[in-house]
Amino acid sequence: MPTRPHPFDPDMTRMRAVFREQREAHGQTFDELCRQSGLARQTLVNLSAGRYVGDLRTWAILARTWDLSLDELLAPIWD
Repeated sequence: MPTRPHPFDPDMTRMRAVFREQREAHGQTFDELCRQSGLARQTLVNLSAGRYVGDLRTWAILARTWDLSLDELLAPIWD
């Protein structure tokens, strides 16, 4: 695993895993998550594949969709 340049930098490579773990934990297909969140299906597919890390708006919407705080959702990127 690549080292982070600063100890307070989040491990952005974990974003893909965070997305996949939550989607699976909530038993959602991409289409279901698309309908529930209002996010584009392609955005969700790209998050899952690691081609896109998303922006604050995207993650805030996902946190609300999954009934989590943004801190709870993104805690794994600080491990």
